[in-house]
Amino acid sequence: MTAVRAIPLLHGLGLWSDLTAREGPAQMACDEALLQDATHPVLRIFRWTRPWVSAGYFVPWAEAAAVRPDLPVCRRWTGGGVVVHEGDLTFSLVVPRGEPWACLRPAESYQQLHEALSGALRSLGVAAGLSDEAEPAGRECFARPVRHDILSAGKKIAGGAQRRTKAGLLHQGSIQVASLGAEAAQVIGEALAGSIFPWVPPPTLESAISGLVASKYGREDFIQGSGVKAGPNPDRGG
Repeated sequence: MTAVRAIPLLHGLGLWSDLTAREGPAQMACDEALLQDATHPVLRIFRWTRPWVSAGYFVPWAEAAAVRPDLPVCRRWTGGGVVVHEGDLTFSLVVPRGEPWACLRPAESYQQLHEALSGALRSLGVAAGLSDEAEPAGRECFARPVRHDILSAGKKIAGGAQRRTKAGLLHQGSIQVASLGAEAAQVIGEALAGSIFPWVPPPTLESAISGLVASKYGREDFIQGSGVKAGPNPDRGG
């Protein structure tokens, strides 16, 4: 277990408690749209229309679909494994390229973010600390921890994955703790930044989401992997 990071990762952070329940492809499109236009860091806490499975960028379709055959599958733009979103707290953190934290190496930024998150969870009454495991990640994200995932009583309760572009850094995370209440968003935001403020999405965001769903995230070739293009790899995560 590692100590809590005392210095906030970010100076300021927009907090968006996104109350619009979305289908999986729209959730993924929303995060990419946020990254494309981000002018300052934004933390989005969001809800799903129903339980979903999200698969990391390079996870084979057959393996993703087999984890929970009763649930629909969407494909993330980030790396990592397969996550079942069923009662978890799901969030995304978008940080523009000019922010020092967004310029850290993937392993370092992952560690620092999870140090802050584990501190937030402890303040919410959840025993939490970081994993020291050095084993490679499996296909199912929460089946076993990798280094710097968040543990409680030896069990992985939070993981995430990242992607870097010319615009900045996108971190997508899941906290699998059913007891978290409405105050969790504020507490997490305060753990990440020196100051937080309510963030209101621009009126153009919904049209950007719809466009990305139609051109990418809602397409079967992207979801099933045949439309996943080679190129700069998303950062692997837990």
